[in-house]
Amino acid sequence: MTISHPANVKNILASGVDSLVLSMDIEWKDSSLFTLLDEAKEQAKKNSVDYQGQIKHFIPEEVWPFTIKPHGTKGFLWILSGKDFTYKIANTIKPNSRPNVMIEIRSEALWRLGPEEAIKIALGIITANQGRIVETKLSRVDLCVDFLMSEKRWASELMEYVVTRAADATLHFRHKKLTGIGIGKCVISARLYDKPLEIQQKSKKEWMYDIWGIKEVPEGKKIIRIEFQLRREILNDIDLKTPDDLFQKADKAWAYCTKDWLKFQDRPGLHYTLRSTFKWYEEIQDGFKGVQGAEPLVRKKAVKEDKKKLMQQANGLIQSLHAINQEIKRVDQNKPVNMEDCINSYVNEVSKHHPDPSEVQEKVTRKRAKYHREEPPLKEGQSIYHPRWHEK
Repeated sequence: MTISHPANVKNILASGVDSLVLSMDIEWKDSSLFTLLDEAKEQAKKNSVDYQGQIKHFIPEEVWPFTIKPHGTKGFLWILSGKDFTYKIANTIKPNSRPNVMIEIRSEALWRLGPEEAIKIALGIITANQGRIVETKLSRVDLCVDFLMSEKRWASELMEYVVTRAADATLHFRHKKLTGIGIGKCVISARLYDKPLEIQQKSKKEWMYDIWGIKEVPEGKKIIRIEFQLRREILNDIDLKTPDDLFQKADKAWAYCTKDWLKFQDRPGLHYTLRSTFKWYEEIQDGFKGVQGAEPLVRKKAVKEDKKKLMQQANGLIQSLHAINQEIKRVDQNKPVNMEDCINSYVNEVSKHHPDPSEVQEKVTRKRAKYHREEPPLKEGQSIYHPRWHEK
């Protein structure tokens, strides 16, 4: 297998932070937030499903809608989830030996808002609810680069050229075709995988094509994502401890991952001093351009994908309801049916049950938590409190 690359071809499509977890020490002014979360969690337990609630937003007269789990996890009593963030909150007014708040910032929010703005908003919601930030640390960071690779080159033989400090490596296949390579685990790990295939089969992040600046994968190419997951222990070792460190030193972290921890080199089996890094991988080593900026178009594409998914579900259910009604009435199966007939059938059924308007209003309001996205840039006249990562 020959692995080479034309020296002057630019194949890097995107780079940035794809996942981020913060660990925080927070001093709460009082237990009023805990009381609100307790009430919401009790409702979730009562119905054995996530319950929708809302807390204050840093923007006056706005709220941050969330769903709360009927259970906690590993010392955190409350788990609040939204489209952009998940908060894990411990039942402690003041921090002790462990962080009392963890915040996960999701991939879409990081690409849409940019990591710095996403962190500001996530922390702003804490301060709006009477939490004083004592300390903010990075708990997990996923750095990635998306690059074009020849379809022929994307093969299991790539493993022969891996040079890594990791002891574990795994190949992933679907219908005998390579979909991904996993290297390492625990405090640091890497994944190389077919990103468009992952979008199609799992994540549905069609907005990545806007980030890449293309409408489709070029013929004869694969878009491969190489992604490093860095956990707290390794983050400390490479001096990536706070959000400021991430903004200032992410390129150094990428250099450690791609030059010290994992490389693809020729002449397998020979001593490392006799081996050379492939040109295509050198492009990846130099391809991380720092923390990404905001991409507002992501919101439009993501909302469109949500609506498409819901429309498909709604169409299927409405058509099924009309089919039942036709079967009850023994309507001729050859009689033409259109979508308007199906919708009218649904409206007629709904009118029989006379749903309480206030109940409909409440359910719609609560369901918005699943689709609420922070919107950049801020509206005119609005400002965001920019808390420091440390206030000791």
